[in-house]
Amino acid sequence: MLHLDHVTIAVRDLHNTMNDIQKATGIEFSKSVIPFPGAIGQVAYLGTGFLELISLNDANEACTTPLGAAFASYASQREGIFGVALEATGGLHTMIDAARSQGVDFIGPNVQQAPLEDGTSIPFKTAFIGSHMPWLIEYERSRTWPIPYALSGVEIYTNDIKRDVSAYAAAYQLAASTGSEGDGLSRKLILDRGWLSLKHTDQPEKAGFNTIVVDKGEASYRIQCLAQGIKVTS
Repeated sequence: MLHLDHVTIAVRDLHNTMNDIQKATGIEFSKSVIPFPGAIGQVAYLGTGFLELISLNDANEACTTPLGAAFASYASQREGIFGVALEATGGLHTMIDAARSQGVDFIGPNVQQAPLEDGTSIPFKTAFIGSHMPWLIEYERSRTWPIPYALSGVEIYTNDIKRDVSAYAAAYQLAASTGSEGDGLSRKLILDRGWLSLKHTDQPEKAGFNTIVVDKGEASYRIQCLAQGIKVTS
């Protein structure tokens, strides 16, 4: 089973970005947490999956950990989607082994702790390929919340859609839609919960994670990560 678990967004102004998303969607965020030294974050738990906003407080302190250093490098250049996590609870090792048999070099699994707003934390395992691809996460058990929102999908821009369809197939055993969307330069990857959509762009600087789709009943919200910042539309 492979679920769209959460998306981490690097932001410069945590309070204003949180308020903008909350005003446009009605999504509520938790109290502040410390995701790693040198950063502060707030989480919006959805019925399935969650959003995580993180802002850099102290780049030097953040660089004392590998995750913090990677985040500081990204956040110092732009706002946007820092990471997309796919939950593989109960099957992480099997998925890593299958990917490695296809030549995919996953790093991990590594054990980490997720901070909660009550001051406690929960353990989880992770495995990474690189910042350009979703990472895998495994909890002791899957988590959902009694909230009427769903983290539905993530749109990803690519300069080479054929290459990336093959890369996602090898890494996550995902088959892209055989039909085309629009002009034929998009492919959708259906997860057991949620989806990923690869969309072609001729502009190299636009390649990467671009838009988060959150649904609530018949309503659908798009959180776009643009060069000029975060934009929420419905």
